Amino acid sequence: MDSSRKFIIISISAAILLIILVSCTLAYSGRDNTLMSDKTLSFEINGFNVELPLSENKAVFDAVSLSSVTENKIKLLNEVGATVKVNGKGIGAGSTIDLKLDALSSSALIEIQVDNEKDERVIYLRTLSSQLPEMMVAGESSYEGNYYAAIATGGTALYELNKQGDVVFYIAKAPEASNGESYRDFKKHVFENGTVRYSYQRVNGDSNGIGFAPGERIILDDQYREIDTITLIQSELAKAGDLVDGRDFILIEDNHYIVEASQLVLVQNVPEALGANTMGSKVIRTLIQEVKDDQVVFEFTTDSHPEFYGLSVSDNDYSNTTSQSPDYSGFNRMIIDPADQNLIVSFGNMNTIMKIDRETKAVIWKLSGNGDQFGMSPEQKTSGQTDLDITAEGYLTVFDNALSTGQTRILKIKLDEVNKKILDYQEYKIPGKTALAYGSAQKIGDNIEVYSIGWGLQKEANAAISEIDFNTGKKLFEVTLPQGIANDRVQKSKLEKSQ
Repeated sequence: MDSSRKFIIISISAAILLIILVSCTLAYSGRDNTLMSDKTLSFEINGFNVELPLSENKAVFDAVSLSSVTENKIKLLNEVGATVKVNGKGIGAGSTIDLKLDALSSSALIEIQVDNEKDERVIYLRTLSSQLPEMMVAGESSYEGNYYAAIATGGTALYELNKQGDVVFYIAKAPEASNGESYRDFKKHVFENGTVRYSYQRVNGDSNGIGFAPGERIILDDQYREIDTITLIQSELAKAGDLVDGRDFILIEDNHYIVEASQLVLVQNVPEALGANTMGSKVIRTLIQEVKDDQVVFEFTTDSHPEFYGLSVSDNDYSNTTSQSPDYSGFNRMIIDPADQNLIVSFGNMNTIMKIDRETKAVIWKLSGNGDQFGMSPEQKTSGQTDLDITAEGYLTVFDNALSTGQTRILKIKLDEVNKKILDYQEYKIPGKTALAYGSAQKIGDNIEVYSIGWGLQKEANAAISEIDFNTGKKLFEVTLPQGIANDRVQKSKLEKSQ
């Protein structure tokens, strides 16, 4: 063999060897050599990010939000160099699967398998988060509708219960993941056309301390997906993006709503006889703002009515000697009266319920308190009342904390608004029950005296939700929470339109 041919053969062999070496090097360098135990799965589950480390086989974790009444959207956010299955369904990086859960319970787990042929991990998600408080349920409601509540003290969570007391939806965060965030006033809204929405208050952990649970109102669609975030709209009385309070919220239709906010202002219209600061009094005013199609269509402030200062019975240091931010009105709740579409508002620190004209901003009437126009006796008047509702028969129902007597009660009142008379007045009590804050009550159904009650923060006892037939004096259903944990307002959903 001549030398030139030998050279060609050697060159070709060297080239082939070089190609093999380069290919092997590239393959090796592109391979993920991270141990399975050092990897973390990143999911987005129902809109919330969940990080699941694979360091421990058979480990059990919490999801932030799950539902048994809608499909759960699960998206894998990262590539881990392995096959990933969720309850046997394969899922790749960037893809989403729908997962239906028949029930949420501490014993039901979602299995996640991770396998790269050399190693395997199996981890689990609890379907019922350990961040939810343990609930003791007794009885079963005889009336349709689910219960909606947020934890006011003792955790960052909100939940929906069916009439058997089973959790069917929740959002719950561990303390280390919440960063001071909390929730308030979770409820369902049903529009005139039957469209369903949900909302809750997301409370920021870094607020300035003005107002009650200041934050953003979160709107969810009928699948519990976040579709909007609401704060104040720019106006002569508010700055765009300022926080709203978590006491109440009315959603009339998409992009038509009423919010409430607390604002620290310096006023010069406090009567001297009430101890006004001679240089001006700093007070918390309540701003009620109605927005439609991104435009402010109605605004009302308590400081525009100087007569309100004299109605206050609590937190009214107008001299600013002991308080630099007296919340003299103490807004609690607002509802739209279906009879005339005007607002009925509860002001707890004035012991007063009033109707406000949504067009003229005039106060149409005042019920209870020092400015009562309906001739209520001292025993009939409310004290630190919170929740309001209107029954199908046109009665006003009131959750009266009755702070002056310590005996919380539910009032059912029929008003003659034209002649300013009380046509019918009924009260319902459970002896020894004292609610300090957050309480709520709804009459369930027509022509029956059954009430769904959220007890809020109580002086004693831990009953969180009760459904009581006051005709018979019997409890039908009750949910108890652990010591130190209290719900905010509780709503029982209705088939008809709700605010």
